Amino acid sequence: MLYLIGGSSRSGKTTTAKRMLAETKIPYFSLDYLMMGIANGVPEMDINPTDGDFKNGQRLWKIINPLMTAMVENKIDYIIEGVQLIPSHVSQFEQYYLGNVKTCFIGIAEINIENNIDKMKFHSSMTENDGLRNLDHFQIKSELERIKTDSIRIKEECQKYNLQYFESSLNFNETIETIIAYLT
Repeated sequence: MLYLIGGSSRSGKTTTAKRMLAETKIPYFSLDYLMMGIANGVPEMDINPTDGDFKNGQRLWKIINPLMTAMVENKIDYIIEGVQLIPSHVSQFEQYYLGNVKTCFIGIAEINIENNIDKMKFHSSMTENDGLRNLDHFQIKSELERIKTDSIRIKEECQKYNLQYFESSLNFNETIETIIAYLT
C-alpha cells in the first residue's frame, strides 16, 4: 500500500509520517528532499523552493508520478509526504491505482493566526534547521497567513476531488491520532 500525506506547511504531515513509521515500520519519504535535490542538482528543471508549494508541485509531478507508480507496481509499502502533492493529481493517481493507495491531506485553514504566532515561534526554536527559527513576529505572522491561504485552497480542492482533508489547527495531537487511524 502506498500512503500519501499531502497538505500545507506546518500542518503535521511529517509528524504523521514519523508516527506511522514508528507504529507500522513502513518507511516514509519527504518530497522536500526530492525538491531540494533537484533545485540544487538539476537547475535546468527550474525548481526553486521559494516559488511556492503549488508551483513546485506542478513542476515535480513528472517525477513524483513515476516514482509513486514504480512503488505501487512493485507492491512497495511506503509513505510519501509533502506539500508538493496536489489534490487534482493525487486524485487521478489514486483512482488509477484504486485499492493500492490511501491518501489524505492536512491543513490549518481554521487557524487563529494571532493566537498561534508565539506557539509557532516556540516550536520552530526547537528544531535546528527550521525555516521560521530566525523570523520575527511579523515575518511569522506573514508566513502563517500564507500557510492558511494554502490550506484553504487545499481544503477546497479536497472537497472538489472527494479526498480526505483533516484540519490540524484546532487540536493537533488528536488530529494526528485520527489521521493515523484513518490511514492504517
